[in-house]
Amino acid sequence: MLAGLECARCARTYDANELHNRCACGGTLAASYQASAVPLAELRARPAGMWRYRELLPLEGDPVSLGEVETPLLRLDRLAGRWGVETWLKDESPLPGTTFKARGAAVGLSRAIELGAERLVMPSAGNAGGAWAMYAARAGVP
Repeated sequence: MLAGLECARCARTYDANELHNRCACGGTLAASYQASAVPLAELRARPAGMWRYRELLPLEGDPVSLGEVETPLLRLDRLAGRWGVETWLKDESPLPGTTFKARGAAVGLSRAIELGAERLVMPSAGNAGGAWAMYAARAGVP
């Protein structure tokens, strides 16, 4: 559960239930969480994907979703042999927009809507902008 927001520069705290962009000092706001205990058996019984862990996400209601799935972790034996270390690749291409940035967009847009945001502006030259645009379109947010 989201407990609050704290400035990474000056440590000023902000209410997590209010819409904020940056700290008054210009610093970035980082989320702080109050962990809730969910039995492992309950987590395992839930459908695979990021929403399985919703108690660790800053949402109270239903998320804006485009069918996010659990993505595979692939062992890369040839590279491991060449480099001499165990090597793995997280393949995020099954996510909407084929990017890991879909995860942040799904949570971020869902939370912004909960806080009353009616419009979205996202500075981006790449995948983040595309991901946020997909989720905004899904939610009907201009």
